[in-house]
Amino acid sequence: LLRDKLVEEAQELSEADTKEHIAEELADVLYFAMVRAAKAGVSIDDAVSELDKRARKVTRRKGDSKAFRILAGDEILGSKK
Repeated sequence: LLRDKLVEEAQELSEADTKEHIAEELADVLYFAMVRAAKAGVSIDDAVSELDKRARKVTRRKGDSKAFRILAGDEILGSKK
């Protein structure tokens, strides 16, 4: 269920088109992401530390998406129709 909610809310965030709607969907994504993190014993400070490490990298990976993740998300969202 948690995985499904993360995918669902991320999809809704990507489709939101007003500032208010984006804020609402972002709050949903953050909530379910924090639930997942808490379940794994990961704190917000752990995430901030990871972001700091990434910001210090000289090179970055290209901005492509992972096709297999997109397909999995489509399957999850398709099952909700």
